[in-house]
Amino acid sequence: MTLTAALTALGIFIIGGSETAYWDWQLTHPYDLDIDVKVLALDKDDHDRETVMALRSRGVKPVCYVSIGSWEEYRDDKDRFPEEALGEPLGEWPDERYVDIRNAGVVQIIKDRIADCAARGFLAVEMDNMDVYENTSSFELTREDALGYIRELAMFAKSQGLEVAQKNTPELVPDLVNQMDFIMVEECFVYNFCDDLQPYIDAGKDVLAIEYDDAGLDWDAVCEDSKARGIKLLLKSHEITAGGKSCN
Repeated sequence: MTLTAALTALGIFIIGGSETAYWDWQLTHPYDLDIDVKVLALDKDDHDRETVMALRSRGVKPVCYVSIGSWEEYRDDKDRFPEEALGEPLGEWPDERYVDIRNAGVVQIIKDRIADCAARGFLAVEMDNMDVYENTSSFELTREDALGYIRELAMFAKSQGLEVAQKNTPELVPDLVNQMDFIMVEECFVYNFCDDLQPYIDAGKDVLAIEYDDAGLDWDAVCEDSKARGIKLLLKSHEITAGGKSCN
């Protein structure tokens, strides 16, 4: 039996192979936009409207990555952020800094990013770094600050015709599940918070999950667990390029 056949027998599909995965997440090169998936999450700045609309034309829902909690040194809008709204670096990502989500200038910049997602043809937005309030940002941010900010951005995104994904922050699930359209999470098996995602499953909303291939997980076991839960799970590298495994 070939490796592919063995994996298929377990419900494990190589992304980009002959079997269909439900979704994929690709934020860095190399990309493979020809894969057969229903949902594909991408960084908007690497993909123009023509590319995004081509995905839509073959039935793929393109999801737009936007960091709502950080300044990124490599973005074209980096000079728009008020200096007083820039905080501490994001740990292992020194080219990113937390932002003051209460700052009106920051709110407008992020809304402009979301509007650009819509203009490029994306159908949904994943709002990353929602957990700025939990981190050492140099700002005195509260859970209530975060919820108000997230809800304002979600309402704006919906006004642009976009679905909205909650990103990580499982502690906010009870507060956000009714407003969000689906959720994307990283490492719920590693950090043991998959149970917290049940409200999305109960609501019939997608739970799109990633585990990383250097975590040492028993992939067969977590794959079976994810299927039993109704979680759509991928195994990816930390580079978040094309490729990996899908557990359908």
